[in-house]
Amino acid sequence: MIELGGVDNLLLGAGVFAFSFLALMLVWSIVIKILFTLLGKSKLYFIPKTLKELFLSVAFILILISALVGFHYAKSDILAGELFKIWEILLIFAAMNIIVRVILTGIDVHQKNIKDKSGVYRSIGLMKGTAGLLLYLIALIISIQILSTEVGTVITIIGLFIVVLFFVAAFDQIKSILAGLQLGDYYVDIGSLITIDGHTGFVDSIHGRSTLLKTIEGKTIVIPNSHFFARSFEIDPNEVSGMKIMAQVQTKTPEKIKDKISAISSKITIEHKDMLNEFMPKVGHYGVTDGKHTFLIDFKITPESNIPKIMDTFCSELTSAFGDKVVNIKLIQ
Repeated sequence: MIELGGVDNLLLGAGVFAFSFLALMLVWSIVIKILFTLLGKSKLYFIPKTLKELFLSVAFILILISALVGFHYAKSDILAGELFKIWEILLIFAAMNIIVRVILTGIDVHQKNIKDKSGVYRSIGLMKGTAGLLLYLIALIISIQILSTEVGTVITIIGLFIVVLFFVAAFDQIKSILAGLQLGDYYVDIGSLITIDGHTGFVDSIHGRSTLLKTIEGKTIVIPNSHFFARSFEIDPNEVSGMKIMAQVQTKTPEKIKDKISAISSKITIEHKDMLNEFMPKVGHYGVTDGKHTFLIDFKITPESNIPKIMDTFCSELTSAFGDKVVNIKLIQ
């Protein structure tokens, strides 16, 4: 049974709770306005903006604080023991949710504004996921410590053991991630022409754990970033590669055919803006079998060159010029 005095205390506690919540909401709104004024034109503008968007999370924390104050006036001993531990856990997770959102939003904003996407920004997705998971894990461990110090200690030891096991199991991937952060120092960047692991191609993109090469044949090769530090590789500083096309033509006048192919190749180079006009194609006569003369045409290409389009144009021009005399056209490098 609740005595009259107890009822009065509950009413007092409810009143204190309501007044405290309204007062805290007023203070919070003032703090947000001050933050917008101070940081509105700075790179930290995302902080008040994100906090404003997290109104429900902030309101939940203010409710918890107001409830604590209200219970103190209504019946202070009600928060003793397990109930207070629950209050602490709720406060920890609510606060950690706000911290995580602000940190991840800050990473997103900074990534969008940064011009150089190399180094640590190549692993931004992995970093965001890891940071969020780590912060929530810390909140969980603290919560367990609050419920039981002994259990919390055991959970912490188990957690550290799992981290060590994960590090051992994912050692190669971790090496690739760390290597990816340093590739910029080794002049490996998007557009670079490199030869590694027997593959030659332009760097198409660099990710947290691997680098993608686009070969002349149009294939995409995945190279673990750790390979750049464990093996020798070549970088062409000119970022210009050779693309060879083999053409077989049935003819009795190979010199005329060679000149015509040279003229067609030069025309293609001039017309395609994604090719370098200063590097005119070279045409060589490389043998004859049963009246079929083989010619090799060496084009110079860059990361921007559209190889399928070049091949399509070359095939169309060659078949238009020689008709049925064209026996074979093939990209060989």
